[in-house]
Amino acid sequence: MDEHTVYEVLYDQGGWPRIVRGRTALMGQFRGYVEAVRLHAADHLVVHKSDGERVVVIEYEVHGTILANGAAYNNRFCSVIHIDKRKIAHWRDYMDSLAAWNAWKARSA
Repeated sequence: MDEHTVYEVLYDQGGWPRIVRGRTALMGQFRGYVEAVRLHAADHLVVHKSDGERVVVIEYEVHGTILANGAAYNNRFCSVIHIDKRKIAHWRDYMDSLAAWNAWKARSA
């Protein structure tokens, strides 16, 4: 990633912007994520390459705990990533919004 990278999410998730521009801004956004969720594992990775490997689609799952309430966090993602000059130029992210909502809104454990 570089300062021209565009990260786009196609879901509404409490205060997360739909588009983040640049590596520094994206790392700042994810800082809040890692302060709220403790990830334990990521698995079930499936990779699809296209357009001479300039487009990569990845499917994967993450598993962790929501720190505010102790709820289990298990989510599935699909990301479409465009590569330019060996760097991520654009990352479009899809996730199971219901799984995230249920984990965030669970009662304290």
